[in-house]
Amino acid sequence: MHIERLDFENSPYLGVFGLATDKFALVREGLQEKKLNVLREVLKVPVIETSIMKSRIVGIFAAANSSAVVVPYYIWDSELEKIKTSLEENGLDVRVEPVLSKLTAFGNLILVNDKAALISSKFTREEAKQFEDIFGVEVERGIIANYHAVGSVGVVTNKGGLVHPEATDEELEWLEDLFKVDFYVGTANMGVPFVGSCMIANSFGVVVGHLTTGPEIVKIEEALGFLG
Repeated sequence: MHIERLDFENSPYLGVFGLATDKFALVREGLQEKKLNVLREVLKVPVIETSIMKSRIVGIFAAANSSAVVVPYYIWDSELEKIKTSLEENGLDVRVEPVLSKLTAFGNLILVNDKAALISSKFTREEAKQFEDIFGVEVERGIIANYHAVGSVGVVTNKGGLVHPEATDEELEWLEDLFKVDFYVGTANMGVPFVGSCMIANSFGVVVGHLTTGPEIVKIEEALGFLG
């Protein structure tokens, strides 16, 4: 199964609490084993439970592709060590980089896959260069549908992308050119346009909030390359 509905303690905003790449997933601590097993089965990668700055909103604070994870500079040493150790135990050579910035909601402000990254234009050009070095991909600064929270209004994998319904045709073309995948507009969780906050996805599968409707699921499957 490429797509499953799920809730994290009755919350349909899965992307707030986790993220996935084609090598690993990071999720909040304290989930039931049954739900962790759904994540493993759908995403087909090791699932690492953690907190960031003693918070469970891991998907808001962290952003990642297969090569690297960026976390706020203020992450606790024990949390940083846990993430690094868990990656190493799974045989993964992934850079985990605390970044000092006035902005700490990296998951909300960065849209990234293994080919490129779009970061909020609130980041400085110097920070853009830093992210380029960490992720090892081309980085552009910008907005989507007039939102700086590009990681909240979009989700991108190495197979496809889905963004806020108010994204323009020009923005879709620009995103496709940057990320080298097709992009669609859509919603999740019964009409929520902040799709990045509603799901955790990689090239193998996607878990969406349990309120997501059938028509929304069809569009998500199409956008992320699971149809046809």
